[in-house]
Amino acid sequence: MVVDGISYFNGAEKFAEKIRGQGSYVLLMGNTDTALIPGITAAGISPEMTPYTPPLDAELVHTGRILTLGEMALTPEFIPTPGLITRAVITLSDFREFYVDAGISISPLIPHFRVGNISGKDIRTGKAVSNVREIIENAKKVGAVLASESEYLVIGESIAAGTTTALGVLLAMGQSMDGYTSSSLKVNPQSLKSSVALEGLRNAGITQPVDPVRAIEAVGDPMMAGALGLILGAKNVPIILAGGTQMATVAVLLSKLVDIRSFDIALATTRWVAKDSSSNLFGILEQGNVEIPVMTADLSFARSKFDGLKAYENGHVKEGVGAGGISVAAMLKGIRKEQIEDTVEFMYSKMIGQ
Repeated sequence: MVVDGISYFNGAEKFAEKIRGQGSYVLLMGNTDTALIPGITAAGISPEMTPYTPPLDAELVHTGRILTLGEMALTPEFIPTPGLITRAVITLSDFREFYVDAGISISPLIPHFRVGNISGKDIRTGKAVSNVREIIENAKKVGAVLASESEYLVIGESIAAGTTTALGVLLAMGQSMDGYTSSSLKVNPQSLKSSVALEGLRNAGITQPVDPVRAIEAVGDPMMAGALGLILGAKNVPIILAGGTQMATVAVLLSKLVDIRSFDIALATTRWVAKDSSSNLFGILEQGNVEIPVMTADLSFARSKFDGLKAYENGHVKEGVGAGGISVAAMLKGIRKEQIEDTVEFMYSKMIGQ
């Protein structure tokens, strides 16, 4: 079903009725040294710059500009971060904003919570995150605080190479989902991601399915632990997991810890992820036995005059920084799809000085 720029799946129409009042946008930030592997992610202008991705995304969304570097980090093709979409929605709506450091190496120059103080290691080591339980417990406290101030939460993420760590934890939990996670690159490097994840599993000594905490410790990332904690702490309000295959993976992780049916939770992403032929968003949920509502923001930059934005239509970037989820939430509250697209167009023109 498609209504006003949103496609609904798995009974999402009923969940959508709960998105009323003033909600809160939450950006979970994390780093993983897995992002330093050449060819594994398009986030950042180079592997060495990927640690800057979360703070720059947070600063852009919150202030409309970046503070940590002198200028916006764009790819050589001038393809902007999906944080630009999120920033456009923020300017059009009344979301409260919160930023949560689950484990990053460079902090943004804006107010934020800290629930973890160690960035993730290269998952090939089999020792990706050493403080998973600590992050979860700290994030639970933050989630409870945010829920007390919000009608609902929209939880997004910023972590380069997060789809590779997502594959790692799915495989660690015994899910046969090789080739299911998406990519910020036009050509999804599935074989590279698989080899990286399998090397991590070998070095972790994982030969049979393990529980979510062990999976994250071995081949996951800090964002996942932070997301689990936030959700557990914010159980009393509706929650939109704003993201694609990474957030679908978080839902699978959650379902292995608790009865997910006791949570009021949905997943919302962009049509670029949902229709991506190189990944399988719905397959992750189905094979993970996770039955939650799904919505997609059917944004399009086909009518843009800028090649950097049109690149989204050709398979680049696709999702991140909660772009799809916050767009869905905004449209449910009356913001038109065209308003979001036009605002992104305007902001991008200013970003590149045209």
